[in-house]
Amino acid sequence: MHALCQEMPSKNSRPTRLPAKIHPLHNVRQITGFTQEQFAQRIGISTPLLRNIELGQRPITSRAARAIYLLTGIDPASWTKKTPFSTLGRKFDSETYDLWKMVSQDENEAAPKRVTGRRVKALELIGQAMARGEKGIVWEEDFRQFLAEVVKRYNLEAPLQEIKRELEQRGEVWPDEAFSAPKEVAKRATAAAAMLKFSN
Repeated sequence: MHALCQEMPSKNSRPTRLPAKIHPLHNVRQITGFTQEQFAQRIGISTPLLRNIELGQRPITSRAARAIYLLTGIDPASWTKKTPFSTLGRKFDSETYDLWKMVSQDENEAAPKRVTGRRVKALELIGQAMARGEKGIVWEEDFRQFLAEVVKRYNLEAPLQEIKRELEQRGEVWPDEAFSAPKEVAKRATAAAAMLKFSN
């Protein structure tokens, strides 16, 4: 009898409950199977902030909503509604989450191939441009203009900066002038620019 009385709560004790206005993100996180610490780390916020969001004490920032989308596929705009919706066109649940993981995995595996293909195409165009003319190369200003167009078209700024850092670490000189904008814009469309324009 004594032991049973010890197990029963006293009249003054209060059972532990979740807040009445628990945020839908709490259920989303449980579906993913992540702990608060793991989920917070994956979306780039602190664990205390995630805890406050789940308790309805803090809003989801646009940056966090974007990170949650990348992790779960939930449409950032759906956080204004009672039920989060996946960008796959249905209510977010465990099945939708499993589908999203397959979709995002396929996308991540395919992305490097697409980027590589675009960069190979860019190099092919550069080679074709350099092969023009009696001396086998295009004029300096023409070539610099062409390089600027290629870098912009194929999103090569970041890879070029990485190559530049590697060269500088080895004590080599990066050809800044070759990749800077031309001093004078040609009045006519150059052969290189025209070739790039109609390559697609």
